Amino acid sequence: MKCWIGLLVGLVLLPGFWGQVADGRILLTEIYYATPGEDTQQEWVEIANVGTAVYPLAGVTLTDEEQPGGREGAVQFPEGAVLAPGAVVVVAQTAVGFRALFGFDPDYEMVDTDTAVPDMPPNPNRATGPFVLNNGGDEVILLAADGRLLDAVSYGDSALVLNPAIPGVYPGQSIARIPAYCDGDTAADWQPQTTPTPGQIHTGGDCAAALPLPTPPANDLPPIGVPIGAIQGSGSISPRFNEVVTFRGVVTGLYADRNAAGITYYTLFVQDRLGDEDGDPATSDGMAVFSGRQRPSVQMGDQVQVRGRVTEFFGLTEIDDSGLQITVEASGLPLPEPVIIAPPADNAAQAAYFEPLEGMRVAFAGETQVVGATFSGCSFAVVDGAVTGLPLVRQQAADPIGQIVPILHTSDVDCGAFPHVKTGDRVAGLAGPLIYHFDQFKLVQQETEVLRVTAVSYPPLPPPPSLADGQISIALFNLENHFDAFDDTGLAEEPKPTPAEISHKEAKIARQIVEFLGCPTLLGVQEVENKTLLLALAQTLAEPCGFVYEVTHRESADIRGIDVALLSDPRRVVVHSAALRQTCTLLDTGITDATADCPAGQQPLFSRPPLAVEVVVDGRPFTVIVNHFKSKRGGEAETAPQRLAQAQFLNDLAADWLAADPQARLVVMGDFNDYELSPTLQALTADGRLANALSTIPLPARYSFVFSGAAQLIDGILLSPALADALAYATIQHLNADYPDALAADTAVPYQATDHDLALVVLNLTEMPAPPLMDSTPIAPTPVNETGNGRWLWLSGVGMLVIVVGGTAVWLVRRK
Repeated sequence: MKCWIGLLVGLVLLPGFWGQVADGRILLTEIYYATPGEDTQQEWVEIANVGTAVYPLAGVTLTDEEQPGGREGAVQFPEGAVLAPGAVVVVAQTAVGFRALFGFDPDYEMVDTDTAVPDMPPNPNRATGPFVLNNGGDEVILLAADGRLLDAVSYGDSALVLNPAIPGVYPGQSIARIPAYCDGDTAADWQPQTTPTPGQIHTGGDCAAALPLPTPPANDLPPIGVPIGAIQGSGSISPRFNEVVTFRGVVTGLYADRNAAGITYYTLFVQDRLGDEDGDPATSDGMAVFSGRQRPSVQMGDQVQVRGRVTEFFGLTEIDDSGLQITVEASGLPLPEPVIIAPPADNAAQAAYFEPLEGMRVAFAGETQVVGATFSGCSFAVVDGAVTGLPLVRQQAADPIGQIVPILHTSDVDCGAFPHVKTGDRVAGLAGPLIYHFDQFKLVQQETEVLRVTAVSYPPLPPPPSLADGQISIALFNLENHFDAFDDTGLAEEPKPTPAEISHKEAKIARQIVEFLGCPTLLGVQEVENKTLLLALAQTLAEPCGFVYEVTHRESADIRGIDVALLSDPRRVVVHSAALRQTCTLLDTGITDATADCPAGQQPLFSRPPLAVEVVVDGRPFTVIVNHFKSKRGGEAETAPQRLAQAQFLNDLAADWLAADPQARLVVMGDFNDYELSPTLQALTADGRLANALSTIPLPARYSFVFSGAAQLIDGILLSPALADALAYATIQHLNADYPDALAADTAVPYQATDHDLALVVLNLTEMPAPPLMDSTPIAPTPVNETGNGRWLWLSGVGMLVIVVGGTAVWLVRRK
């Protein structure tokens, strides 16, 4: 009873929390407290005027201190501040930190970092400390100039304002009031946002019903006959959230999910027995039961009684494993009939369509079409057999891909007889519980023996490029974890292939380079552990290509040890110099790089810094930059700020080069780990400095990667204006992304050397003016530097590069 008394005492300190807000014209609408970096730099709070009149903000206080004179923080709006009806303001910790994440300025900052952004002065009458929100739980309070309460919320482990509190979120996520005008003094007003939207309020939808107070321990057992639908409720958050509940149902499936650390977790699916349903089509009759590391001792068809606490795990309503009790009451019950599904394309409509089916058995009516091949995690993706317009190419996050349903095997540890399908194959017999998993609704297939696969023929193999005189080819190849057999990091995540596996992978990579890329003039690669592997690859390619590739590689600080590199044809290319281009950022990247000299409060931006290589191709100077941006591992929204900052850095580099020489030949290529029209790629191509040559490919073929069934262009070969004018054509050789991972072990077929398709562009060098040939004047070999097929002498004082072949100077290149 003590904890309940303490809670009530805390609430008395803030009169008005139990009723409506004293003045409903301005409300807290979004809070960003779990930042990906330094909270004191990147936190922000959004406030909106939901009334009909201008609201004077001067003296309005924003605080996380519940008691006047306390030690937490309080800031107030400056004189003259007003907020028009429907308008929104963002109050950030610092303008610099906010701008680094979102690319624009907040309306106000608490700490002065930018003279162009108004400051929020402290309010020492309310609190004496800094305004910094606690990631585990805190309160955010908005007070009028005269001290009246305007709005207040609490989240995480703080139930001081809202009880239950708004659930906590992961770094990079925010909590937002949805819709913005709803103020029921309940956590149901707020939803986690994977992608924060500062300055943009949510106005659609209806206000949610209030979440109930947690039931006192002595009275928390509802009748066992309560339908699961009453626990699930009609919204995305259970009306019984944080309560201990007891229900019975039939086991319909199990999912075993192993994480990157090798730990396997289990989720059980239970659905109402026939006749026990609540009859409401807006509520789900199924429930996910998380049992942690303990595999539950139950079988499909068992009748079970479940007792546990209702929780929300990243959008999935489930029963938590803490204190979980599962009792088998009977066995051999028939499974509920699956609900036949045909999801809509619109993403929001699909989410609304599937929410009332979460945890229930669902099925497709007939054959489905495979749009995502089987990968090593025992999963593929399908659409209904009637869907047309395939593939579904996703150019940006908002593109409609709702018709795609990923299919999970009951275990991602052992695929067993789960079929290895490729894009275009047709599969019938899909049925199983519906789970919300990594921001997608997915079907967990329980029985593989009922599946019927109709395989389509393999498409014709794409031809290699046929270069005309004066043309060069530039290609991109993500080698997907090309590692040696030595354990360099001691990490479980580091692949440790056998010598035979390394040789096999090298042979498949070489085959694709020769047969489908035609031994390109320049080849950018990613995800290779070291130079030794590339030198071995160059030797394997020597006979079929007719030359030995020169390998340009520098070791990076990547924790897994994967690097980028450039392979060049020494018959046409002379490498002048190469360097990794690291920089620093305010973002909390967690990267350690001994070569980076970052100022206090900053960290290295790249784990795999861009490799900038100065080369001369057929006598013409080029700058080639090979990249591998931050992946989406850890969350798409959580990692987006780092990719955006990386893109802005590269665009700034291009600006510097083009300012010095508008005709500079720049090639910026790599795995950018983001959509073609994402903010990352838009930042890369800002102001017309760079253009993605792959964007000229017709849309149905414009993809290099397939993730959960959505084809997407995450690789790029970007050209400066001088090179864009010389583009002959671009293509993507589709040999990998549409095919199951199992083919990687098949030496008889050329498919699946990696998980990325191969990007290729051809340029007409004849369109570019060539530098003048020099007289054949011998040059002593002493001062020159060795390259793969010749030597060079850089005359820094006059900015000239002398190319030497056989002791004779044949090219002279002046660098502007």
